[in-house]
Amino acid sequence: MLPHIEILGRAIPMYWLSGVIGLLLAGGLALWRRRAPRFKTPADDILHTMLLCIVGAMIGAKALQIIGHIIRGATQPGFWTLETWAAMLSGGGVFYGGLIGGLAAAFIYIRKYKLDPWDVTDILVPSVLLFHAFGRMGCFFAGCCHGRPADWGIVFERSLACCANGVSLIPVQLFEAGFNLLVMTALLAIRPERKYPGILLPLYLILYAVGRFALEFFRGDAGRGIVLLSTSQWISVLILPTAIVLLWRIVKRHKTPLQPKGS
Repeated sequence: MLPHIEILGRAIPMYWLSGVIGLLLAGGLALWRRRAPRFKTPADDILHTMLLCIVGAMIGAKALQIIGHIIRGATQPGFWTLETWAAMLSGGGVFYGGLIGGLAAAFIYIRKYKLDPWDVTDILVPSVLLFHAFGRMGCFFAGCCHGRPADWGIVFERSLACCANGVSLIPVQLFEAGFNLLVMTALLAIRPERKYPGILLPLYLILYAVGRFALEFFRGDAGRGIVLLSTSQWISVLILPTAIVLLWRIVKRHKTPLQPKGS
């Protein structure tokens, strides 16, 4: 679609530009939300948590991608060559790996500095959705993470995935970006965390697991399947019951809803 844009004579990857814009907006959203009287976590702790989340997300996204490649291709001829691994390490990553790595990094910081985990996650969850939406827009510009062939799809001419060029493909990247923005808008509008502090994380995990499971049926990029379902679908299946239990425990803990102090 538009893998690069020229700025001051230099080709800037649209994927990374979208990510940077999304990160800046996500940071601004987090700082704006934590100004609400009910949030007690200092702004510097929110920024430090976000920075550690980025590091954890980068490690987790790449680690899960490598694990998936090993599971699918360890027995294939040529898999353990230097060229194969160089190509694999130079690519992007898997979102679920980034989510798990980012959450792990966040809770390490939260535990070390004795922050309220539910306060921090209620602040950051909408920012995660906003950043992810821009990330998927970057995928669309780059032509990666594309959908299956369809008569009503979009034809990529300069996709970084060479097999996607000249073929009408479902723009599943835009579907996921729109889904993330829709969930973010709904959470910001309804603000269930005012009555049930901590509820945004399990709500997000449940909604995203269901949405991602469905969207995976429209994905068309290679190397997705492991025993009937894709890697992301299996992870969604594992995350969903865990998030439902967490949601139930949070609601049970707040049988008498807390009165909002302002937001």
